[in-house]
Amino acid sequence: MSWIDDYVQSGKALDVTVTLSPRLAPWPGQEVWEFTPLLRMDKGDVCNVSMYRVSCHAGTHVDAPWHFGMSPQTVESIPLDQMIIPARLLDLTHVQTAISKADLVGKIEGAKAVLCKTTNSGTLESGAPFNTEFVYIAEDAAQYLVECGVRTVGVDYLSVEGFHAPEPVTHRALLGNDVFIVEGLDLTKAAPGEYLFVVLPLKVEGADGTPARAVLLS
Repeated sequence: MSWIDDYVQSGKALDVTVTLSPRLAPWPGQEVWEFTPLLRMDKGDVCNVSMYRVSCHAGTHVDAPWHFGMSPQTVESIPLDQMIIPARLLDLTHVQTAISKADLVGKIEGAKAVLCKTTNSGTLESGAPFNTEFVYIAEDAAQYLVECGVRTVGVDYLSVEGFHAPEPVTHRALLGNDVFIVEGLDLTKAAPGEYLFVVLPLKVEGADGTPARAVLLS
């Protein structure tokens, strides 16, 4: 048995990706979801082939710095060492509105990546409408993540930013300091602790973001 077989069969590998489907809550204004059959064997075709169309920021996805104009860097040039990285998962389910610096002090020091588990987890695929009051990362928390040298941040809803934020201060604080953002994780089954976080976005030239597959290895 290979080491990866051992990880998967022993439960040490946990998929924390939400499934792209019509049930997934979309960001308002980005409701487009198309899954179109092009070829079907039950119609006499030699194989099954489909096409889909979806927002670059649907489901589990990454944000490139160009998303908010912080740099010209787009998804295809994000370095691998920010996508395959030791991570610390925090239980922040007590937070009701915004994750603040106070919620992070004493918990993230020395971490290369920080994943924030909140009450958001599991709600994206529940069939519920988009929740404008999702838990997000406040500006002071974003700045503290930068100060602590964190290189990758993951959250369990569609944005690190509050829906009602007048300016994208959290995105700017993170992306402007080369912190890689992963949004839309499903951390429902993930316990707090240390992991190897593997997140691989689609390598699309010139993209401001793309859906990704994300896995925790313990």
